[in-house]
Amino acid sequence: MTVANPLEKRPQTKKETPDASARRQLLRTMMLIRKFEERVVQEYQKPGQRIGGFCHVYSGQEAIAVGISSIFQKGKDHLVNGYRCHGHSLALGMDPKIAMAELFGKATGCSKGKGGSMHFFDAAAVNDGGHGIVGGHIPIGLGVAFAQKYKNTGGVTFCLFGDGAVNQGTFNEALNMASLLKVPAIFIVENNGVAMGTQVDRSSAEKDLSRRGCGYAMPARNLDGNDIDVVIAEMTEAANRARRGEGPSYLVANTYRFRGHSMSDPMKYRKSADGKWLPEVEAARKRDPITLYEDRLRQQGVIDDAMIERFDEEIAPIVNEAVKFAEESPNPQIEDMYQDILAEKYPLEK
Repeated sequence: MTVANPLEKRPQTKKETPDASARRQLLRTMMLIRKFEERVVQEYQKPGQRIGGFCHVYSGQEAIAVGISSIFQKGKDHLVNGYRCHGHSLALGMDPKIAMAELFGKATGCSKGKGGSMHFFDAAAVNDGGHGIVGGHIPIGLGVAFAQKYKNTGGVTFCLFGDGAVNQGTFNEALNMASLLKVPAIFIVENNGVAMGTQVDRSSAEKDLSRRGCGYAMPARNLDGNDIDVVIAEMTEAANRARRGEGPSYLVANTYRFRGHSMSDPMKYRKSADGKWLPEVEAARKRDPITLYEDRLRQQGVIDDAMIERFDEEIAPIVNEAVKFAEESPNPQIEDMYQDILAEKYPLEK
């Protein structure tokens, strides 16, 4: 039996281009995420531990989350994510005030202040988290997609994880079962080139992570994760395939994070022996997803300098208000620690 190579070139599908208003909104959402995340960094570094615990910001990867949100069918689709989850939540419509309150550990946060940075959930937006264990949520994505198929909802599960998760056993087990069951899932690697502080070429024998999906009889390919138009086109094709009942896809969105893995990461792996930034950092800044899209929209006559300034003026108070809301929100009550947990009582043997 001849098995088709999922990496071979395929006919290009017609790209659906969002209208001018939608394109402007995509840019504005990416800008909001960036402003939010950079403010999170500032708040985290202030004395008094305003934001406690681990904190993973999304600066530099915005095109992936916003691209997915543009084709996400609310009420049908689900998103299951790892711990770098602020950007996806904002892209799907989470109120920045609720997001910031969660980071501050306040009762008004999306997880009532109990989850923090790594556990953003929003049932109304069908955002199923924020999960802190590397690769531990990939089988959850499989399960959600199986439920969609079983119930015939017509929905798709977008399951996102980092390049480090590809080396976990859960990745291999989940993709194999997903393909066997033909579930409507898209498994997306947000490949920023480094798992915490370990580069891909030091952790993966096969540097091209798209080839890691070749053993599961599903489309497996790379895409430019910094180009939102490419993200939308590739995600649309994979989602349409899933909705037709043809099974899952595996996409590697190659990108670059501008901040450290978490707040305690000095990014020494991106510096030379004398402490200077490596050339790769400057090259990555030239491919900032926001700048790329902004320049494209300028060329298309969709935006101008005045509109960009207006976006900045609109976003700044939104972020400021989110911080103020978080500051003024109450802490969880001590008895709340016993809420939202599962406990099963079994009768004791006599």
